[in-house]
Amino acid sequence: MYNARIKSLGVYIPERSVSNDEIGQRINYDNSVFEKDIIGQIFGIKTRFFADQQTQVSDLACLAAEKILGKHDANIDLLIFAAASSDMLEPATGNIIQSKLGLKCPVMDVKNACNSVVSAIQVATAFVMAGLYENILITCGEKLSEVINFNPRDHDHLMRCFAGYSLGDAGAALIIGKGEGSEILYQRFRSWGEHWDLCTVEGGGSRALRDPEKYYFEGKTWEMRNVFAEKGVPFINECFLESGWKKEEIDCVITHQVSGTTPAFIASNIGIPIEKFVNLFWKYGNTAAASIPLAIHDAVESGTLRKGNKIMILGLAAGISVSVQFIIW
Repeated sequence: MYNARIKSLGVYIPERSVSNDEIGQRINYDNSVFEKDIIGQIFGIKTRFFADQQTQVSDLACLAAEKILGKHDANIDLLIFAAASSDMLEPATGNIIQSKLGLKCPVMDVKNACNSVVSAIQVATAFVMAGLYENILITCGEKLSEVINFNPRDHDHLMRCFAGYSLGDAGAALIIGKGEGSEILYQRFRSWGEHWDLCTVEGGGSRALRDPEKYYFEGKTWEMRNVFAEKGVPFINECFLESGWKKEEIDCVITHQVSGTTPAFIASNIGIPIEKFVNLFWKYGNTAAASIPLAIHDAVESGTLRKGNKIMILGLAAGISVSVQFIIW
């Protein structure tokens, strides 16, 4: 039986780099709180990138997709848009991307917070292995700069908004299909929905459709980290046992970039050396579902990730959900 493969990968980063100082100056709160680069000290971030006001989520996805479509001769027969962000509630952002790229294939959106892209990879893999499609384009656009709340009401609200000050914008695209490429050998997901309220953007759904105060990111990051340690770590260990892969065989670990300390926290909990983790949080911040493709792309470009390497992709997302994917690059 053949396995689906990652055949091509592209990313797009907006031009404007935003420093911690600029973020601190924009927050309408006691500026003394943000002296001595407290954002950088807490999150391990130096910069993030923001798209301009006219750039839409679909534009970020298209700009990444164009980088691989032009050099790839595959006939795209399905388009999946996968992101926490979107252009609008209706229609699917995938339809807008289809129009901008001039594609004629079916489209759909896959939305699973910061695990949207890795969830789309699992969906695409199943479609390819079932023989329904041969070349699936997954696109992602994250414009998280629009959900940052720079006007916290009080100290408690500031703490809930604080993780948002590490958010950034990006686009990513990849093609899943048959033939040459990086072989996807194992995928497993798990979710603990009882913790859904630890990280939210409530606006846009029926709970807060017309409340302007609910269109911003709020999170309880320490509580989420505790859930991961309690439930995510045993799940990861189960995946190694089930797949037959050994931790010492892993050449590279790509995780969702939540903070600069996330790789060290995960490494210490699952027993894989920190040196095998790709950490780009200092450079891009938290770009939600785009963070894993960004990390893979940078690892390939820097030579950290080479052909034939065994890699573990670890997805972490609000909800809470965790994913494990083993790939031979």
